[in-house]
Amino acid sequence: MNKKWLIGSLALSLGLVSAGSGAMAASTGSSGMKTVAAAAAVKTAIGNPTAINNLTASSIIPLVVYAREVFFYTNRGGNLVNLETFQYNGQEYRYLSADIGTKQQLLHYVKKAYTHNAAAFYAQTQFYEQNGRMAQINADLGNLLLFEKATARMVSKNATAAVFELTVPYPNNTQEAERVTVKLKKVNGYWRIDMSPDTLF
Repeated sequence: MNKKWLIGSLALSLGLVSAGSGAMAASTGSSGMKTVAAAAAVKTAIGNPTAINNLTASSIIPLVVYAREVFFYTNRGGNLVNLETFQYNGQEYRYLSADIGTKQQLLHYVKKAYTHNAAAFYAQTQFYEQNGRMAQINADLGNLLLFEKATARMVSKNATAAVFELTVPYPNNTQEAERVTVKLKKVNGYWRIDMSPDTLF
């Protein structure tokens, strides 16, 4: 009889402990789920920065770094193995490499990180089309800011648009970090930068 009572008490106490654990899990579940979701967003951003659907202060950095790569590639003319140049209005121009050599190819590539409007503005203002081929002034631009080491602060965000402020350091902190505003829009479920690349970088 005592054994049955002891076993019953033990089962009851274990049940209460289990129920208490469940209650504790339920009470922390919401914040835990947010943490897991944020971690998943960062992992997605690092693995594929063009597939970010949950934009956070952490997941925006890989997207901006990728957008900078897109800018640098197009800004230097692509993969210029054989440089072709010509003169126009007293300046030397170079044709873009074959992979981004037409307006359609250039837009397709830039839109991997930017909205259509941002890509179209960039193509119209920074490039020149001649005989169906895209060209640009034969010069390289850019800055030394380390966007991969930037920190971000959300300024505003809704379901389809967001604004972040980035604090971006220089190499070896040779100058004071720059504050850079980044505007974004959601396109077909994924976030894209809604600024012309040359205005951001």
